[in-house]
Amino acid sequence: VSAAFAVGAALLGAVLLWKPGWLAWALRLRASLPLALLWAAGLAVSAAVCWLFLYTKWSGVLNGPYFRTLAYGFALVVMAWLAAGKAPSLFTWKGWLSAGVALGIVFAALLAAQEVVSYPFRLSWSEGNRLWDYSLMYGRDIYNYPAHLRIPAYIDRGRQSLWGLPFILPSVSILGVRLWSALVYSVPYILLGWFAFHAGRARGWTLLFLGLWTYLFLNQGPIYSPLVLAAILVAAAWRAPLAAAVLLVGLAGYYARVSRYTWLFAPAMWAAMVAFISTGIPGVTTALRRWVRAGVLGAAGVFGGYLLPELLAWVRSLSRGVSTGGGGGVVSIEGITSTLERQPLLWNRLWPNPTYAPGIVLGLLMAAGPLVLLLVLFARRQGWRLDVWQKLAVAGVLLAFLGVGLVISVKIGGGSNLHNLDMLLIGLLFWAALAWEAGLGGWLLAQRDRPWWAAALTLAVVLYPASQGMLKAHPMDLPSHERAAEVLAVVQQKVSHFAQQGEVLFIDQRQLLTFNLVEQVPLVPQYEKKLLMDEAMAENEDYFEAFFEDLARQRFSLILSEPLWVNYQGETYQFGNENDAWVKWVSVPVLCYYEPVETFMDVGVQLLTPKPNPEPGPECPRP
Repeated sequence: VSAAFAVGAALLGAVLLWKPGWLAWALRLRASLPLALLWAAGLAVSAAVCWLFLYTKWSGVLNGPYFRTLAYGFALVVMAWLAAGKAPSLFTWKGWLSAGVALGIVFAALLAAQEVVSYPFRLSWSEGNRLWDYSLMYGRDIYNYPAHLRIPAYIDRGRQSLWGLPFILPSVSILGVRLWSALVYSVPYILLGWFAFHAGRARGWTLLFLGLWTYLFLNQGPIYSPLVLAAILVAAAWRAPLAAAVLLVGLAGYYARVSRYTWLFAPAMWAAMVAFISTGIPGVTTALRRWVRAGVLGAAGVFGGYLLPELLAWVRSLSRGVSTGGGGGVVSIEGITSTLERQPLLWNRLWPNPTYAPGIVLGLLMAAGPLVLLLVLFARRQGWRLDVWQKLAVAGVLLAFLGVGLVISVKIGGGSNLHNLDMLLIGLLFWAALAWEAGLGGWLLAQRDRPWWAAALTLAVVLYPASQGMLKAHPMDLPSHERAAEVLAVVQQKVSHFAQQGEVLFIDQRQLLTFNLVEQVPLVPQYEKKLLMDEAMAENEDYFEAFFEDLARQRFSLILSEPLWVNYQGETYQFGNENDAWVKWVSVPVLCYYEPVETFMDVGVQLLTPKPNPEPGPECPRP
């Protein structure tokens, strides 16, 4: 099939090159049609190709990389031709760029839609328990748990407050929450692109496509949306009056901090870099004013990200009648050192490895290298004049983000993608918007007088992010509705039955409680899957002492978990180090005192009950 398709495409191309006049009728037809209709046709062709690989059984048959490349290439060519509109030529440069972005967006949207389903069980390793986490801020009353007690969750307030918004609605469905999650993982990215490049003086259709490209670029992480929202506040402060900008950047710093402590300085650094480089900020007409604005906004970000949380923690401690030195915790030299030393650093994940095939370094070079090279060459060839301090500001900010991102990426549990380089990727986006303000847009979009290397780099900047996941696309492999209902019925029956004999522990699949898919038995908030995994990777004996004791005395009448087995893998397997930590600290102890009564491998569920006469072996922990 691939060969036939390739030969056909080659013959068609040869004919068109030999007899270009044969296309005159097609050009006349294209010129006679409204641009909206042309775009609708192009999007339909792209959607059909993407749908073929993402939603049909033919995906497993037509899985060769050559055929898929040709199929996506066909969609790209058709869309680029249609995007040329009334132009007298077969293709236009802007048409190629907009077609690349549009194809990437269509694929990304259909890929994200795969997870917007009512399937009751988790879709990925932690997805189900994440839904449970999100519900606790606004939907705490769902659970059978004493009202005066706080339900702990292994999640930050920033993500919980954002992803948990659907739980304000009564009886929200799992489908609705998954739809909200898909929107949260996409819309803020696009908004950031619009805010940043609008401040960089992009307008109209160009601005629309820059926002869509921003989504594709940042989705290479991907990036948690709270950091993107903080970046939107910084972008909104770009040309704002100083007083308003201070408030926006301060709020961005605070929101970033409560979302993830490693982000606390990011808004300050972005804001200072933008203020120091931008040439079009109202009222900033001298170098002195530029320095002042950059310093003030940087200080505002530090206040919001570091000092304000410390101050609020101190006030809360006074209200409880206990005076403390603040709530810094990990935000100190000692705290940062302790955090880094708490879990192993797997430096081999910087390079090609089973967990992330290209490795962090090569993956980052492919994702961001073309953009960095394009911006550097633009600055050198087109006379984007930056003084030495401005160059140091850009380099210093980006290198700091690079260093932090690389270290976080090699912590055990990480390194499977580029999401820990989130601050760097957004920093590069701001740099691109600053370059756009300095003339990058006019230079890149010009039909003529554009060096070949600029065209090649621009295509790489557009097409590489747009093509992520295309060659390996496949339908989501979920059990049938009937099978899911069958397993759910068994789980419901077992949970209701064993709840009469004692406590039921949901290590995994806590979304079943969240959406009332099982009886609301008394909640056991301890020993949640993600927290167990984190403590296992840290080899925290103090934490597991209570867990081992509860297992040994068979506190729980039923445990619901992912299928457990003892299989050490080593670092030659994907997430092998993490698997071995889980086996040592969770699987082995549980299986010493509990035995599976039901295991459903296809849905990732195992039900375990106490062993009648446990005889722990030498590998079993003893309280």
